[in-house]
Amino acid sequence: MERFGGQIMCVSTLPPMTSPLNNMPLYRQLADLLAKQIEEGKLRPGQPLPSELHLQQTYGVARGTVRMAMRELRDRGLVVTVHAQGTFVAEQG
Repeated sequence: MERFGGQIMCVSTLPPMTSPLNNMPLYRQLADLLAKQIEEGKLRPGQPLPSELHLQQTYGVARGTVRMAMRELRDRGLVVTVHAQGTFVAEQG
């Protein structure tokens, strides 16, 4: 955390989204970033993914972008969403 003008700001150590000028849509960039965290074991099977709000704030994207990224990860078989509980890393294998 850093102090800025009397306010405390949280400074993320996570990698920022790549440039919006990139030809790849932001939702796919976010999905790829989360997929990489799953592949590297930073997000493990059964572990919940961060909330939509957390992902929005961390990566500076809209809610729709986060939802599309979650759909992309579900389509890839990397996560499962349980109604009223959240989205979790799927068992791989």
